Amino acid sequence: MAHFPSVNANEAASGRNPLKEAAISGRVSSIGKRLRTLPPRLLALAIGMGILGWAYWPNLQDLFAVWTEEPNYSHGLLVIPIALAIFWQRLRDTRIDWYASRVPWWSWIPLVAILAARMFAYERNSQWLETATLVPAVACLILAMGGWSLLQRGWPAVVFLVFMLPLPQSANNMIALPLQRIATLGSVFVMQLTGLWAIAEGNVITLRDHSFGLKTLEVAQACNGLSMLMTLAATVTATIMLVPLANWKRIVVLASAIPIALVSNIVRIVGTGWCYYLIDGERAKKLAHDWTGILLMMPLALILVGLELFVLSWLVDDSQYSAEGIDRPIFPGFPQQANVKIKPRMPSDDV
Repeated sequence: MAHFPSVNANEAASGRNPLKEAAISGRVSSIGKRLRTLPPRLLALAIGMGILGWAYWPNLQDLFAVWTEEPNYSHGLLVIPIALAIFWQRLRDTRIDWYASRVPWWSWIPLVAILAARMFAYERNSQWLETATLVPAVACLILAMGGWSLLQRGWPAVVFLVFMLPLPQSANNMIALPLQRIATLGSVFVMQLTGLWAIAEGNVITLRDHSFGLKTLEVAQACNGLSMLMTLAATVTATIMLVPLANWKRIVVLASAIPIALVSNIVRIVGTGWCYYLIDGERAKKLAHDWTGILLMMPLALILVGLELFVLSWLVDDSQYSAEGIDRPIFPGFPQQANVKIKPRMPSDDV
């Protein structure tokens, strides 16, 4: 005879599902057990980061406004999540003894000094400098909570946080204006090379359309390539930190971010110029300008970076480095413990 599970009338009337509630409570208890197994020092670091974020909350709100309103710094929205991924990856690569001896008391002195520098910048009404103290404050907090060994593993993630800061206005103008000029001259050269009649007058390109009329294409300050340079630099930096590569390959890929950004921006302007040559109408020109920026700039840059990594891997095989047990070193200045494999002794070694 079949047996059916008993159902409580009160539970049925209230719509409660005991099985579902038991599953949820079991999941919560398992999460609680995992949290209890975490090292206390790691939990203290997470709490300290939360307090530091609360202290810098007005500065983070200003940064969020810059990320959402300035096209040159829209990549800042992804900097903190990527930095957390880099930090977690670096912790997984090396086992850290969280229960080692206590961190020395003097490790709190750099954090106090950075917070004092922030107070000084606030009194001097230097908003950029005040916000910039967030990056060294994170490094000093890692040092104070986890010691030098944790800072050795986590410093690449701290360095990556620099990309969330906008450039000072003086540095922005110093970089943007030469980029704007290089983009104009390079685009005119490529247009002429591809058979399009074009001349440059300042940062304005005059070109001839298919009906032999003259059209102007202005390389505005927003099209100078600074946005592409900042985004690509952040992307390449995250790539060389997350992907195991030899140090010389990391340097080559990072140095190539500038020419790749320039080439991608020039290709985008040349594509817009050809659309101006082939398409009539102001709306068509605007669509051509927007779509060439979406389809040609970042996808082309990522393709070039991937092609560069492929060529470097083809030229020098990384298997010899992995066979030697080299862990993910970013720079040789920080000593890393490598899993050195001991070569077995062969009888022929005595000959």
